[in-house]
Amino acid sequence: MQTITSRPGAAAAPAPLAISKPLLCPCCKQPVSAPQPEIVIDHYGLTPMEGRIFTTVWKGKGLPVVTERIFTAMYIDDPDGGPSPDRMYLAFKVALCHLRQKLEGSGIGIANVGYRRGYRLVLEGKFPDSAAR
Repeated sequence: MQTITSRPGAAAAPAPLAISKPLLCPCCKQPVSAPQPEIVIDHYGLTPMEGRIFTTVWKGKGLPVVTERIFTAMYIDDPDGGPSPDRMYLAFKVALCHLRQKLEGSGIGIANVGYRRGYRLVLEGKFPDSAAR
């Protein structure tokens, strides 16, 4: 049996995002503490728009995701690129409000990082509070 070790100075593989309250896998019904975003979307019954927002922020792994990137994900299937910026922002804020309500008490949240800096994923104590920066 061969073991693989990393070279000194080599970057370690990023740890998967984990939540403290395991969800049940929809296929095998086993508890999953490091779910893929699709499991979270299915478990909490997120709409397709909420799911696109959630997945985009999840991929940021706790780092700020700029709003423009979220807008792109929201309207990826729209050949016109979506509605006007004002309507796009309004749709985003409504979907984000509903998304936060559905995730309330789950240990998974989406926090505003600051003016024009975007949004980030927050997992129960996994990432530092944005006010501490």
